[in-house]
Amino acid sequence: MNEAMADLLAPLTESRRAHSIAVGRRMETVAERLPVELRGDAITAAYLHDVGYGYPNTGFHPIDGAQLLQSLDYSPVVCHMVAFHTAAEVEADVRELDASLFDEFRVTEVAGLDKADDLLWWADLSTGPNGEQFSVDERLAEILERYEPGSVVHTAITRAEPWLRAAAQRASGSM
Repeated sequence: MNEAMADLLAPLTESRRAHSIAVGRRMETVAERLPVELRGDAITAAYLHDVGYGYPNTGFHPIDGAQLLQSLDYSPVVCHMVAFHTAAEVEADVRELDASLFDEFRVTEVAGLDKADDLLWWADLSTGPNGEQFSVDERLAEILERYEPGSVVHTAITRAEPWLRAAAQRASGSM
């Protein structure tokens, strides 16, 4: 992690920062499975996937993070990965946010980006809220326990669980 990324993560809570750093480190361990031209962006996106918590604009951290990174001239791939990480579209739907919020960050013509997205979802889903290493099952259970049934996050994770597990399965199958 470079100094610019550390500076961007500074406004996050200590636990959120520890989680973000651990997700970045996990991505570093698997990035060689990606095309060479995607590795740096995937690692950057992993470190910065939750940066939006520190820079609220819309109040939805994946979009807030992508907007911040876009304003700082990060690559479209990094912005895409941050905007769409870990089933963000499902949570946006639960929050009744307009799906068009994602449009400016959608990247479709980059070979290997789907695999990079899966690896980010896996890294996020296998890292606990304080940076500890979890299984995907442990992480999903932890989230559902931490958030009250009926809350936005609990509802979104419950709805997204099949997609989350499938992405983690694809990612771990490629290791």
